[in-house]
Amino acid sequence: MRTPQWIAAGVTLLLVAITYWGCPVRPPQLDEDFNRGPSAATGVQSLIREAHAKLTPAQQATLATLEDRLASQEEDSARVDLLQQLAGEWYKAGQPAISGAYAAQIAEIENTESAWGITGTTFSLCLREEGIDDKTRQFCADQAEQAYQAAISLNPSEPEHRINLAVTYTDNPPPDNPMKGILMLRELEQDYPDEPQVYITLAQLAIKTNQLDRAAKRLLRADELQPGNPDVVCPLAKVYENLGRAGEADIYARKCSELLQ
Repeated sequence: MRTPQWIAAGVTLLLVAITYWGCPVRPPQLDEDFNRGPSAATGVQSLIREAHAKLTPAQQATLATLEDRLASQEEDSARVDLLQQLAGEWYKAGQPAISGAYAAQIAEIENTESAWGITGTTFSLCLREEGIDDKTRQFCADQAEQAYQAAISLNPSEPEHRINLAVTYTDNPPPDNPMKGILMLRELEQDYPDEPQVYITLAQLAIKTNQLDRAAKRLLRADELQPGNPDVVCPLAKVYENLGRAGEADIYARKCSELLQ
């Protein structure tokens, strides 16, 4: 799958394959990262307590029933099924941070690249929520970072998780290194010069900071590497329009319309 669909794929996978409960299994080199700061368990329990006040009576009843069934279940497969349902209910209730915590639990058991990638994606979605408080934002940022680091450790040659980690840093810049995400993306551009998602991500950041000429250059490079990608063509039409380059804007607008038909 090409990286422009990663976030969408993460959402889809989240609703069908989130969570597990058990003892953590992590790459040894990540122990230090996982042990720093407040524990995920403590953080998520606090979030659950606060979120309950926002649930409807029907949602509270559904979650309580699932939790009761989970508490009496010992078989792993049955627990997975119940935890998946809990994760889905919390996600539908507008609580991606809590769903992410369940995703982390299944990732700790499976310890696979894909499971950690789903976990990181879920917490990244939390970071993009509007109006979240600072405590929740920091919780999601820390957990996303740890999840992507775990995925990277399991498959160091895959750029997807490195790109997502860099975006996490741009979404929530570390106070002691606010340029960390940008610098990571620039390194990825050198390490993966033929990876279109690197240029798409850099272009998105350039658009946010109104560096439209730079955005156009990076989108053009992505278009060379992956022709016909609407996530490249459609933004490029808008960038050219904002630059006042009507000819190029019209060309890419027509291409965009054709791709979306």
